[in-house]
Amino acid sequence: MTRTSVASRANLGLVEDYHQRWLADPDSVDESWRSFFEGYELGRTPLRAEVESQGVGPPPAQEAVKAVTRLVDAYRELGHTLADLDPLKLTPRRQSDEQLDLATFGLSAEDMDQVFVSRLSECNACTLRELLAILRTTYCRTIGVEFMHIRNLEVRRWLLERMEPIRNRPSFDLKAKRRIVYKLNAAELFESFLHKNYVGQKRFSLEGGEMLIPLLDAVIERAGSSGVREIVMGMSHRGRLNVLANILHKPYGLIFSEFEGNMPETVAGDGDVKYHLGFSADHVTQDKHTVHLTLTPNPSHLEAVNPVVEGRTRAKQRRNKDKARKLGVPILIHGDAAFAGQGLVAETLNLSQLQGYRTGGTIHIVVNNQIGFTTAPADSRSTRYCTDVAKMIEVPIFHVNGEDPEAVVFVGELAMDFRQRFGQDVVIDMICYRRHGHNEGDEPSFTQPVMYEKIRNRISIRELYTEQLVMAGELSSQEAETIAETFAEKMQEVFEEVKVRGVEPRAVPPGYSSGPWADLTPTFSFDPVDTGVSFDKLEAITAVAANPPADFNANHKLTRIFQARVKTMQERGAVDWAFAESLAFGSLLLEDTPVRLSGQDSRRGTFSQRHAVLIDQHTGQPWIPLNNLAPDQAQFCVYDSLLSEAAVLGFDYGYSLDEPMMLIMWEAQFGDFANGAQVIIDQFIASAESKDRKSVV
Repeated sequence: MTRTSVASRANLGLVEDYHQRWLADPDSVDESWRSFFEGYELGRTPLRAEVESQGVGPPPAQEAVKAVTRLVDAYRELGHTLADLDPLKLTPRRQSDEQLDLATFGLSAEDMDQVFVSRLSECNACTLRELLAILRTTYCRTIGVEFMHIRNLEVRRWLLERMEPIRNRPSFDLKAKRRIVYKLNAAELFESFLHKNYVGQKRFSLEGGEMLIPLLDAVIERAGSSGVREIVMGMSHRGRLNVLANILHKPYGLIFSEFEGNMPETVAGDGDVKYHLGFSADHVTQDKHTVHLTLTPNPSHLEAVNPVVEGRTRAKQRRNKDKARKLGVPILIHGDAAFAGQGLVAETLNLSQLQGYRTGGTIHIVVNNQIGFTTAPADSRSTRYCTDVAKMIEVPIFHVNGEDPEAVVFVGELAMDFRQRFGQDVVIDMICYRRHGHNEGDEPSFTQPVMYEKIRNRISIRELYTEQLVMAGELSSQEAETIAETFAEKMQEVFEEVKVRGVEPRAVPPGYSSGPWADLTPTFSFDPVDTGVSFDKLEAITAVAANPPADFNANHKLTRIFQARVKTMQERGAVDWAFAESLAFGSLLLEDTPVRLSGQDSRRGTFSQRHAVLIDQHTGQPWIPLNNLAPDQAQFCVYDSLLSEAAVLGFDYGYSLDEPMMLIMWEAQFGDFANGAQVIIDQFIASAESKDRKSVV
């Protein structure tokens, strides 16, 4: 038997009747219907087509008003399907979508000159023809937005208020436009210089996606003006050298020296490549705000760094007492094939709003080359967009044409504002291309001849945008040439110095050279260390769990277990593993060493042995005995994680990188579950000493 929804066609009349009654008197319908209609009306804000009866022609029919309202919502939801997003025009741009056709809404060409009240119009009234032009300008140009899947009405309203009044068309002053030109010159000329002087060497260039540099610059500048102090970044190898040089200000001399084979010192004979290394530096914004930037080392295992960046950010937030999570921001830079294809992306997205792992929102930037190594999108995902996986956490997704520089920068600023306002992730899908093959020695025409025929003779975005400003009279040809020549001369000067004198890579002492590691000296010793504590302290730790607050209703079985532990301690008997663990954690806490433990079912313990968190049997409220040992003790942080191994271990490993004064543990639910985290073990933990010595963080 087929069930029929209350909103089926057979019941539309009933729904409309209820709606009219609610409009006349909200109390005349049931509370559930009131909530439904309030949400419906809010979803239509800020545009609500209404009958216009004053001085603009005859009023439209009520049905036409409703149809126009549905049309507006449809463009908000589906306008991105008609947007001009692909600079290569690999497939013809769709000019229409039957779901957006007038006929779908019961409208026709005869309605085009009918006038409707509209908050989208400057004069609050416009014809249907004018309204369609406004909607297409806002949602179908070089920015396509997916946000109507978000159930939070406040988020939707905020986005509408930021996008629709300006039609998603930013208005930048000349200073901002010149900064974009400057950053594009830095990005392109750096790559062309390396291409010319280090022929045949792999660098995984950013060419075709150079707008990443102005985009990151805009995000960082916006972050600084909103009070952000630290940004932790993660990315794979493509474009890393460019980001290091032009965002983190790694000296050209160090990069050229690495191309000459002068890499940081090895550890036990290991080795790495220059496009895996990390770096850190202070960035001073135009408004004189200092933002500390860190690019986390990452192997070729593309998305493995994602949870590591989140953990590092969380640790920095804790150290800065950033409970609002506004001072530290993670930025993750992805490739399109990896974002759609690697499970760690989804695992990390799932961490974003969990109590033990939230970082207040991540800026995700997808440098969408429209190709994997050689695999086309049709063979690398089952979804329309590579970013569709992010819809599961109900965050906005901005698709933007990488050859509209001002649109890209606008979206970056909007993304940072959204993150700071709502504490959620946001995704920027920058559609561009990859000028060379997967690496500079690859021949991409073997598998993508049509794509690379388009790319081969395509002028760069730097040239396109510079020409646009020159034609508009906002930049002279001489100024443009001077900017390019200045960069070229600077790099040539440094290059010649490296060739003649050589440049020693920055020496990084064992351990970290700055931050919380600055005063720590690594020691390697197998000599015994006295870790004992007094019997009185152990007895006091044991007693706490056996004596919960008077109004706490403990499980009677657990009460017996904790009372038995008290007796065991009094008799100085043998203790089991869980008891010993509790004593160890408690003594550390009393010595002002905080403890973090996370994993699947870690609070109770998989074998029902730990019971680090007790649950009131009447109210369901938690109580943590180890956080009630003494007024001035350190904090015990214990979390049940999502059913993930790789992302959670990566997160806690990242946390440990920036918090050396805390005991940080990940617990595999069972021994073989650790296999699911093997990529983090292999790519980060096993090589931790090497990565730490080669990267200043």
